[in-house]
Amino acid sequence: MHIRRVQAFLLSYPFPEPLRLPFYGGERTILKRDAMLIRVETSNGLVGYGPGPGSERVQHAIQSVVAPFLEGLALADPDALRVKFETGPGAKDIELVKAYCIVDVALWDVFAKKHGVPLSEVVGGRMRDRIRLYGSAGMYQGPEKYAEEAAAIAGLGFRGYKMRPALGPDEDIRTVELIREAVGPAVDLMIDAH
Repeated sequence: MHIRRVQAFLLSYPFPEPLRLPFYGGERTILKRDAMLIRVETSNGLVGYGPGPGSERVQHAIQSVVAPFLEGLALADPDALRVKFETGPGAKDIELVKAYCIVDVALWDVFAKKHGVPLSEVVGGRMRDRIRLYGSAGMYQGPEKYAEEAAAIAGLGFRGYKMRPALGPDEDIRTVELIREAVGPAVDLMIDAH
């Protein structure tokens, strides 16, 4: 199985109205959401996908360096290809290595598909049969809205809630207190402290 084609698609979703989100010390205006979709196609028709940042610079690095390096090579061992890239085109350029690592996710995806196993089996093996899930949301809201959102997420059956309050030390503490009151002691709380 050889790598036939590597593509990096930039995706963008402009919001109908700009989002103005308050945070400690200012306001953030978000006009759109950007992302990248990596697609790797092989000679036997398998396709692997991976996510990437919505960056024209990274897309250019993938299209001009990473894709030409990979296209035509055998995909027998994705890790060996990474080492070959790091000692070749990426030897003195950490930004190129980072761009390669974005494509690496899609390489591992197609490699797992070739072997008919979940991706977890080819990157070290499954460590457990079950994992605890949590709801992750909570950005740029007031303390009461965080509490309302956390209660709704707990109501869906999630046993944990992760938030990113960024309201400043006093309001962040108040937010956590209100959330704890809303969800009780059985729900785990995680706080991204920025």
